[in-house]
Amino acid sequence: MKRKILAIIFALALIMPANLGEKNMAYAISNKELADNLDPSKLEAKVAAARYLLENYPNTVRGSIKEKLKVLLKKSQETLNEVYAFKRKYGSEDTLAIRVKNQIRENLRLRKTDFTVNINSYADNDQISQYFLETCKENPYFFYSIYEKANVSSKYNSEMSNGSKIYMDSARFIVTYRENQEIEKKVEEFANNWVQNNISSSDSDFDKALKIHDFIVMQNQYNLGDSKKRSGGYSIYNPSSIIFGNGGVCNAYATLFDKLASLSGLEVRYATGISKKNSESHIWNMVKINGNWMNVDTTWDDPTLKFDDGYVTNLDDFVIYDYFLKSDEQMRYSRIIDEDKNRPLGLTTIDTGLKNSTIKKIGDTYMVVK
Repeated sequence: MKRKILAIIFALALIMPANLGEKNMAYAISNKELADNLDPSKLEAKVAAARYLLENYPNTVRGSIKEKLKVLLKKSQETLNEVYAFKRKYGSEDTLAIRVKNQIRENLRLRKTDFTVNINSYADNDQISQYFLETCKENPYFFYSIYEKANVSSKYNSEMSNGSKIYMDSARFIVTYRENQEIEKKVEEFANNWVQNNISSSDSDFDKALKIHDFIVMQNQYNLGDSKKRSGGYSIYNPSSIIFGNGGVCNAYATLFDKLASLSGLEVRYATGISKKNSESHIWNMVKINGNWMNVDTTWDDPTLKFDDGYVTNLDDFVIYDYFLKSDEQMRYSRIIDEDKNRPLGLTTIDTGLKNSTIKKIGDTYMVVK
């Protein structure tokens, strides 16, 4: 026990930051940035542990060690109060959210599957779960193609709680990812090589979008999964199912378009909504062409074909352009578009003149033609 107490005393002394009074501040960053990024959670935990020892085991530590612990505890609490005051004055309104999200973000970046986040504040499980979801959505590619689900469990402190105000010590996250980092790396390498080999500096925005659209449509076959939502061993929601597997669903189409378009220098966003065909959730892309935002739906430009008249030798070449570079108005004929402040308005349609594929019998052979 004595060794543990000495460790707490040493930790308090090490963690205590320098005075935060304005007179001593000289930063390259703004006061707001500093306030938002100050994370007092480690010091909070040590202060809580030291206070618990003094209150619950008063006779365990005595004499000069006890007095030293009291002094350090007082100074640490004063430092915490100074940090809180600084964050209230200069920081964003919800500093708890910033502090928790910073921890979540780093663990997700490392693709941790089981991690604990320090809360040390009054909060509830729904609030922390919302912070987690908001952090996942900061990177839409990650949210739509890599992240699958999470379970959140919280550890509460009954002594610090007060009536309806529940004090949470920490939250544990068990996270499932659709693909591992090795597959992510393979997708990244493929995308970089594809752009290097297919997109040139002389290509216009239109040329780039068309090349990416046609590649994805011709490469993929819509697939709900061979088993357990996997296609050829890859998640049907991840671009890897299109590149290496047997095809994927709209998430795979949209995230692959996003990946290739971004690497090609195009501005691209996601759009989501509800299909009027089957009332199912759907995702597609928006791309900026010559300064105008337009919709691109590679999933619906890759129709599932059933051709019973005979074998088609080049069925993989079948592609249509019904949903390529269209306005929101035109897209609304087929779907309800979700309200999203991050989604730009698509006010423009390009009359591309592109011809949809058809199947014709040429001699004794059925072939895809334009």
